[in-house]
Amino acid sequence: MKIARSRNTKESGVIEFLTYKEGASFVGVCLTFDIVEEGSDPVELGQSLKEAAELHLETVIKNDLSDDLLNRYAPEEYWEKYFEATANIKNDPAPASGYPMVSPYSSSTVAQIA
Repeated sequence: MKIARSRNTKESGVIEFLTYKEGASFVGVCLTFDIVEEGSDPVELGQSLKEAAELHLETVIKNDLSDDLLNRYAPEEYWEKYFEATANIKNDPAPASGYPMVSPYSSSTVAQIA
């Protein structure tokens, strides 16, 4: 599976997240930056993952690193779960087992970080 997404830059882009239950815990994935965390509370996990993604974005911008670091996708297995979850949401807007989140960023967000 080739992941086809718009190319992120330091000026704008989209950061995609997925949090899902696996066994007794939850797995959170920043699909765009290939950051994976695990935790027992999905809300805390989501916040931690968001903070990690923001720190990654901030580091790339402040250090003028390659835009390739903003397009470092997670392994295919996570994208398959993400696409399955988003398809399920279209059919049932209140999914029981997980929730994907999509967070766009723009030059206004970048200006706050820089």
